[in-house]
Amino acid sequence: IKQYIQPGRHVHLVGIGGVSMRPLGLVLQGMGLIVTGSDMNSSVSTDELIAQGIHVSIGHRAENIQGAACIIRTAAAHNDNPEIAAARAAGIPVFERAQAWGEIMKSYKNAICISGTHGKTTTTSMMTHILMAAEMDPTVMIGGYLPLLKAGHRVGNGDTILLESCEYCDSFLNFFPTLAVVLNIEEDHLDYFKDLQAIEHSFHSFAEMATTGILANGDDQNTLDAMEGLKYITFGIDAHDTVHGENYSTDWREFDVICNGKHYCHLDLQVVGRHNALNALAAAGTAWMLGIPGEVVAAGLARFTGAGRRMEFKGK
Repeated sequence: IKQYIQPGRHVHLVGIGGVSMRPLGLVLQGMGLIVTGSDMNSSVSTDELIAQGIHVSIGHRAENIQGAACIIRTAAAHNDNPEIAAARAAGIPVFERAQAWGEIMKSYKNAICISGTHGKTTTTSMMTHILMAAEMDPTVMIGGYLPLLKAGHRVGNGDTILLESCEYCDSFLNFFPTLAVVLNIEEDHLDYFKDLQAIEHSFHSFAEMATTGILANGDDQNTLDAMEGLKYITFGIDAHDTVHGENYSTDWREFDVICNGKHYCHLDLQVVGRHNALNALAAAGTAWMLGIPGEVVAAGLARFTGAGRRMEFKGK
């Protein structure tokens, strides 16, 4: 895909209004590509893209791909889609959205990928708050709506990209993380994975690609099993983890974050519950690994009030 994601080349996105397709189109446009796209229905998302100068066709038709050097499709667009079928007949290469995001990651100094069966959207959103507080001007892709961004994505000009990274269909194996975060692993997506062992193998392959570091849940046995043979840093509730909490309040909202035996910051969250404390520890541990000061982490997470689930159709 690298030869096609170059300034001046024309790329057409099938399903461009989707939660990860919309920011992809904007990022590609910012890189100097000619971007067009199509979607089944008009929406706030397609209106935004049109306002940014991207030509969007409503409805999928073969003529929409005219002039495109390559096609990038949402997972919801199959080979019987008129545009995909026309591209294949004309010999125009068709790529998956994850392949495009993976190639884009290569141009960033920091490519942070947040994975796990549960908590991806929340932790990615928490990490977005931290990166914004650190004034790192990140590019962000979240599988949900974050009030801070008034969207589920952000196109930045900094050297950091942050992506919620899903294991379904081994999608995250198309990514090129510098820092991989594994929140937890459970049996899920068994329509694709044979069993838990297959899921753990996929997460192992994902983490193994990280070039600067791996942060993994040291309290979750499935995660530890998946990380076997890899060098990684642990986060968790328990004191044996490299990144852990101390002096928890009864509602888990307040606690101290300890990194490698030293006090890093004191968190006073706007959300409660053990699960959110664990998500915050993962975000704080990621920030620590990036060298972000603890006071910046505390300030960023103090403003996090939650993230909404995405409203788009599954697969978009």
